[in-house]
Amino acid sequence: MSAAPTNPFLVGKPRPIVVGHRGVPTLHQENTVAGFRRAVQLGVPAVELDVQLTKDRKPIVIHDAHLRRLTGHSRYVWELTWDEISKLRIRRELPMGVDVHGQRTIARYDREERIPLLAEVLTELDSKVAINIELKVNVLGWWQTEIARVVAAVVREANLEQRVILTSFDPRKLRAALAAFPALATGFCFDDTMLDFAAPFLDRVPHLRAKLSLPADGHIRTNARRLLNRILDTNIVGRILGTRVVGAEHTLVGSETVRKLHEKGIAIGTHTLFPLGSTTGKPISPSAVTAAEVERLVSLNVDWIETDDPERLLNMIG
Repeated sequence: MSAAPTNPFLVGKPRPIVVGHRGVPTLHQENTVAGFRRAVQLGVPAVELDVQLTKDRKPIVIHDAHLRRLTGHSRYVWELTWDEISKLRIRRELPMGVDVHGQRTIARYDREERIPLLAEVLTELDSKVAINIELKVNVLGWWQTEIARVVAAVVREANLEQRVILTSFDPRKLRAALAAFPALATGFCFDDTMLDFAAPFLDRVPHLRAKLSLPADGHIRTNARRLLNRILDTNIVGRILGTRVVGAEHTLVGSETVRKLHEKGIAIGTHTLFPLGSTTGKPISPSAVTAAEVERLVSLNVDWIETDDPERLLNMIG
C-alpha cells in the first residue's frame, strides 16, 4: 500500500520551493488564468492566489477588495454579483504602488484579462502546481468567516487538499476553514509591522530585549519587532489555531526561526522577494531584491519563498 501524497508546502524538503506570488505578475496580470498557466509552462512548482467573495457568495480570485486599481470600477467586490464582475476586465496598465526605491511604478501587459472564479482556477491547475490560497482580510468585514467555509468547500470539491494550503492574516477565518474541512493545511500570516501600533509602549519597557532572550538580528530593530519575532518562533498562534504552516515576511525570519518551527513539525514560507511594488504604500525592504537575501533564506532552510518573479528565483535556487 503506497503512502498518502505529501503536501509540497509541508516540511521535509532539501530546498525551498518557489511560489509565484499571484501567478507570474512580471508577465501577466496578477491572479489571472493567463498568469497561472504561464507558471505551469515555466515549471514553477507552486503559486499563491487571493480570494474574495462576491455579493452572491461566489469565491473569485482577486487581491483588492476595491475594484478601482485593477479594473477602474468604483465599487467593492462584495457589492457586485459574479455576473457583474465576470464582465469586468483587468487593465493592461496596473498601478503597483511604490517600488523598492519609493517610486511609483506601473506594470504594463499586452492585453486585458478577466477575473476568474476560484473553482475555475483549481480546475485549470489541478495537480500541476501546489497552491497557497490566501483568504483576504477586509477591514469592513473583518469578523466575517463565510469565505473560509465557502473556499474549503470548493477545495474539497476539487479534491486538492493535498496540493493546497489556506493562509490568512485573520485567525477566525483559519478556525472556520479547519472546522469546515479538517484535512486542510492552514497557516497564519505574519507582517513585520503587525505590532507597530504598540511600539511606543513596548519601547518604554525596560530590558525587554534581555527578557525576550532574542539574539541580535539586523532585521529586529525595536521591541515590537522583537516581540513579534518571539511570537513567530514559538508558534503561539499556531498552537492556538491548530495550524500546520506559517507564512512570514522574510524580514521576520531569523537564524533560529526555521529550526524552532521545524522541530514542532511546522512548515514556514516567506514573502515576497523581487516585488513589483507595494500597493499598500508600505516601504519595501532593500533586502527583498537581493541575491544575498535569497541565499540567506535558502541557508535557513525555509520551506517556500514567494516572489513576483518566479522565473528569476527558479534560476537562482534551481
